Amino acid sequence: MPSEGLNMIGKGSNVMENGLTLIQRVAICFASGVIGALAVRLFSHVLFAMGLSPTLGVKAPFSLTAPDIYRPLFWGGLWGIPFGLLIKTAWNRLYLFGLLYFLAPILATFLIFLPMSGAGYFGLKQGGPMFTVYLLLVNVPFGIITALTARAIIGSQP
Repeated sequence: MPSEGLNMIGKGSNVMENGLTLIQRVAICFASGVIGALAVRLFSHVLFAMGLSPTLGVKAPFSLTAPDIYRPLFWGGLWGIPFGLLIKTAWNRLYLFGLLYFLAPILATFLIFLPMSGAGYFGLKQGGPMFTVYLLLVNVPFGIITALTARAIIGSQP
């Protein structure tokens, strides 16, 4: 009888035999996306300290104080959800997938969020082409850090 109870637990969780469930991968990647977004925020400070941001027309790094930091971290988590949906498929090339994955949120920024804020497509009304280059550069760590964090949490098998 006790072994039947263990079999029911094993069948219900799906974790021991087949890796993580879909909802577990999504939850892990939400958290990983938050860490990826934090990396973008911190990288803006690195670029500013190196003197690259002012060269590209950016006057100050992203804010790390409340309440300014909450929205980008939450959006990073939301962008982690599709990453979690695709992570099992991309597992063998996870870091390449992570590197390329930053293109999804940056394209949404360029084509939806910047125009809605009045900065124009690709932020060209905000600061011209150099601002667009800055946004591309500063967002590169998002996918890589999201992939590294997810791999560290998940382990060897998604």
